[in-house]
Amino acid sequence: MAVLGYARVSTVGQELDIQLERLREAGCEYVFSEKESGANDHRRILNRMLRKLRSGDVVIVSALDRLTRGGPFKMLTVLDEITRRGASYKSLAEPWADTTHDFGEVLAALIGYIARKTREDIIRRTSAGRERARALGVKFGRRPKMTAMERKDALERCLAGESQKAIARDYKVSCSTISRLRSKGSRRPGMAANGPSDEPRGGPCPLAGLSDARR
Repeated sequence: MAVLGYARVSTVGQELDIQLERLREAGCEYVFSEKESGANDHRRILNRMLRKLRSGDVVIVSALDRLTRGGPFKMLTVLDEITRRGASYKSLAEPWADTTHDFGEVLAALIGYIARKTREDIIRRTSAGRERARALGVKFGRRPKMTAMERKDALERCLAGESQKAIARDYKVSCSTISRLRSKGSRRPGMAANGPSDEPRGGPCPLAGLSDARR
C-alpha cells in the first residue's frame, strides 16, 4: 500500500509549497504536483497518478478542488476513478471526503452511483435534445464547403469543359470536392455522363473519362 498525494495550482505565479508541506505532514510517501488549470480535463500529472494507482493505495489532497474545478460531475468522476482502481481517497479540508475509515466503502459506493447516474442523465438529455433538433430540421455534422448555388454553378462549369483545378481554385475547395460533385451530377436523372442534354459550350469535361471508367 502506498500513500500518494496530489497538489495543484492554476498558474505559474502560484506556489505549491503550502500544499506540499501539508501532504507530507499527512504521511504522503510521494506527491504528484503540477501547475495546470483545474478546468483542464487532460492534466498529464493527474492522469499519470491515476494510472499508477494500485489496490490498497490512498490518495490524499489538501482540498477536493485540487482534483478538478470542472463542477460536481467531474469531481465525482475523478473520485469514482480512484475507487474503481481499488484505492481510497482523503481530503484534508473536507473530513466527509474520506474513504479510509470504516464507512469508506459506503461513501465510495454512493459517490460511484451518483457519478454513473449523472453520466446517464447527461447522455439521455443530450440524446433527447439531438432528436428534437433533428425533428425541427437541424442538420448535424460539418457545414458544406459550398452552397447549393455554388455547387450548381460549379457542376455546370465542369460539364461545360472547364478544368477541375480552375473551378476548385475559384471556390477555394480541393479538386476532390469538385470530382465528387461531378460524379454525383452525372448520376442525376436526365443528365448524361458527358453533360446536359444540350450541346456543351466547350470541350469534354476532364472528369468524364473517370465516370466512363467506372461503368
